[in-house]
Amino acid sequence: MKAFSFFNPVLVLPFLVTALVGCAQAGPPAGRGMPEAARENIHTLFENHAKIRRTVTKTEAGYTAVTESDDPKVVKALQTHVTQMADRLESGLMVRRWDPAFEEYVNHYKDMDHQFEKTDKGVRMVVKGRTADAAKVAQNHAAVISAFVAHGWEEHDRKHDPVVK
Repeated sequence: MKAFSFFNPVLVLPFLVTALVGCAQAGPPAGRGMPEAARENIHTLFENHAKIRRTVTKTEAGYTAVTESDDPKVVKALQTHVTQMADRLESGLMVRRWDPAFEEYVNHYKDMDHQFEKTDKGVRMVVKGRTADAAKVAQNHAAVISAFVAHGWEEHDRKHDPVVK
């Protein structure tokens, strides 16, 4: 009678190679797990970051931001992006799991009030934290988004520090 082995190199080797290649990928995970329409929309924003204007006013409880463009394609992308991300966060899904500032934002999301309105050329967002920590996290998020607008893909690939210890 032949001995039975759980280790069959013919079956296990392809699995190990696939796992190692997946682990060896450099940089952020490139939007895996995000619906294609949302990913394409975000790419539109990063590719056109130089066409976007953003002003942020910090408040005691958070911030007010106006983010706009003169390019109709970018205006639509801005307006769509805000609703896509709100839907994602409201459903409890992560955003940029590999970025500590976004992990912190997701963890405090329910401690913030988000008011969004479309403008003729983009969006106006008012975010207020219900706790002191949530207010700090909201302001940090606003700063990261402003950095995305200023630097595009270069900033996309960076990790950002959380603010609540």
